Amino acid sequence: MSPAPVSNAGESARLGADVLAGGGVLWRRTPDGIEVLLIHRPRYGDWSWPKGKVDPGETLPEAAVREIREETGYRVTLGLPLPSARYTVGRRLTKHVSYWAAEVTGGPADEIADPKEIDETRWVSPERAAQLLTRYHDREQLDRVVHAHATGSLGAWPFVVVRHGKAFPRAKWHETEQERPLLAVGTRQALALTGLLSCWDLRKLVSSPWKRCVATLKPFSAATGRSIRLRGSLSEKANAADPEKTARVLRKILRKGVPAVVSTHRPVLPTVLDVLAEFSPAGLAERLPAEDPFMNPGEILVAYVRPGPVPRIVEFERYRPIDA
Repeated sequence: MSPAPVSNAGESARLGADVLAGGGVLWRRTPDGIEVLLIHRPRYGDWSWPKGKVDPGETLPEAAVREIREETGYRVTLGLPLPSARYTVGRRLTKHVSYWAAEVTGGPADEIADPKEIDETRWVSPERAAQLLTRYHDREQLDRVVHAHATGSLGAWPFVVVRHGKAFPRAKWHETEQERPLLAVGTRQALALTGLLSCWDLRKLVSSPWKRCVATLKPFSAATGRSIRLRGSLSEKANAADPEKTARVLRKILRKGVPAVVSTHRPVLPTVLDVLAEFSPAGLAERLPAEDPFMNPGEILVAYVRPGPVPRIVEFERYRPIDA
């Protein structure tokens, strides 16, 4: 039976694919280096990476985390994005698979979801994985993991920037600007962000104290039990008065080396992006948004920061939650 095209039409159109899927290369440290996890599918008789199709309403990162859990029993947090795969399935449908390096945080469960689909998982060295992988192009993800480990980037941690959800129109709001709330669609975006942000191990939640920014992180805060730290320098007014003070707050968060999410406003994004560029090599910094409005309401930008005494951003990616 041919896979059905996904219902996440916007993302499917952006990627030019009929079928979207997410997966990962699970990795763990050993005294001799690292090991990666392969799965065996009896239906195809192959060794490959865990992956699966996006469900309606899911983003690609959410699909990757869920499918990894279902196919291997392991809980993971996503790390560096890896090369994607693209091939034809069924009746000439184009399939796009997004992959991430996925560090194990829990498991495995006693049983995987469907033993008929996956009958064996095996931790192996990268060298052994290269021998076992059935599909030649699956070595592209493996090669990136090996390179990231060699350069100290495999454990890169996430610094996530959130533009607050869709808010009540500024022109129609006649009360204090800092109290301007989210619209119903903005609240749905905030709720949808909970699943998306949960794909990363975000331990620090920071927000502008203005109502719409805090409300954007509140569902995620409630789901994780982590409190939101308010920073006045992240507000529109404070940034307009002293953008360098805003930049100092952001640099301090980056230098702490703790996975963090920051919720702020569109007018503050130029300062945020300038700080991210400071910690990025020139070629990578050129990929940052360059034109207003920079990010859409409810959108996130994930910067992956290489561990070490001097923060160094090694990759970026952007996602929007599927509106509820």
